Amino acid sequence: MRMTAIVTTASAADFLAVVPHLVGFEPQNSIVFVAFHGRRTCGAMRFDLPQATESGADDTARENTDSKFYKRVATTLVGMLSKLPGVDAVVPVVYSAEPFAGEGGPPHAAFVRAVIARFEFSGFELRDALCVAADGWGSYFGDKCPRAGRPLADIAGSRVLDDLPEHDVRPLGAIERWAALPEVTAVVQRLVAESVEAFSVAIDRSILIDAGEPSDDDDEGGDDEYADDGEPRDTSDVLRRAKSRMLRELPSVLERILEHGDADLETDAAGLVITLARLPALRDVVMLQWAFDLDTGTRVLDDARRFALGAPAFDLETAGLMLGQGPRPDPQRIDRAIEVLKRITALAARTHRPPLFCILAWLNWALGRSSVAGVFVSAAEEIDADYGLAELMRAVLERGMLPEWAFVSER
Repeated sequence: MRMTAIVTTASAADFLAVVPHLVGFEPQNSIVFVAFHGRRTCGAMRFDLPQATESGADDTARENTDSKFYKRVATTLVGMLSKLPGVDAVVPVVYSAEPFAGEGGPPHAAFVRAVIARFEFSGFELRDALCVAADGWGSYFGDKCPRAGRPLADIAGSRVLDDLPEHDVRPLGAIERWAALPEVTAVVQRLVAESVEAFSVAIDRSILIDAGEPSDDDDEGGDDEYADDGEPRDTSDVLRRAKSRMLRELPSVLERILEHGDADLETDAAGLVITLARLPALRDVVMLQWAFDLDTGTRVLDDARRFALGAPAFDLETAGLMLGQGPRPDPQRIDRAIEVLKRITALAARTHRPPLFCILAWLNWALGRSSVAGVFVSAAEEIDADYGLAELMRAVLERGMLPEWAFVSER
């Protein structure tokens, strides 16, 4: 999430009041790297706090094992931040459910020491390192924090956000709020299920191959039942022509659904998207077109058909988009797509939701919201632990990968 207004923080408590608005939700059991270019923030990255290992026969062995583990994690995380253009300073902020009282100072100090050391080794300026714990807040720099921490009321009472525009200070909640589906009625769900059943008859795994290349007589205005000589066409020819027309019109239909899909989303529109999402090639058309534009959808559809006919994946023009290689998509368009797709997912039967959850995960990942993407991947895995795109997205998230356009300056 981005704040468009300039906020001047006069204290660490004011700064901590702003951080959740940089990431878009209240972080929990997390470390957030707030990056700076000069005196201005230029990004924020959130990561789960690593769990200490349980190996080692005694305290000394366990500490040595944890120290090595923390150094590896810190190297990976700092390396990701290093990809952001123009970053010259950083403030790590830990959000922990643990208290100061148990540690006699900010919790997770061993991990933060590893992070600080890696930032300093990499040439970043460390302006502070802060912790928001269960019973207080404070700095990891020894002379800046009482052992019991400072009152959380300092952060809650900050007035630094009072004069900001409403769209920059939206109500925050836990990360699950971003992944919550809207409420829908059972009646509409049943109607959508009937629509899915009807579309499934017309759209099957063979559609990309059976449709064939469009011919001149497939143009609009021709007669699907009769050939030019007036003789009836055979059933297979009629079916081929129908599928060809369906494919050619699909990107335009998807664009209309995106433009008009809202609380009054038609059941047939939802049924179509749910059916398409169940077929990987057509699922990717929905995902990438709604992330980019109509032309992209047309090109992805063409590549999907070429792949179905035997073209190698590396030869496909649009193959890199799914891996985050290409031009930066429009964030507002993706946010629109996420809202429409969340409603469609809510209308889908539970067994039909894994591909929809994975599209939602990818769209959030495309915006740099890996934390939200992880919630959607978990939702897909809960229903189908072996779903292919869920496994791929899980691997991407666990490796801390982000799309290349996340590291390209917008200037």
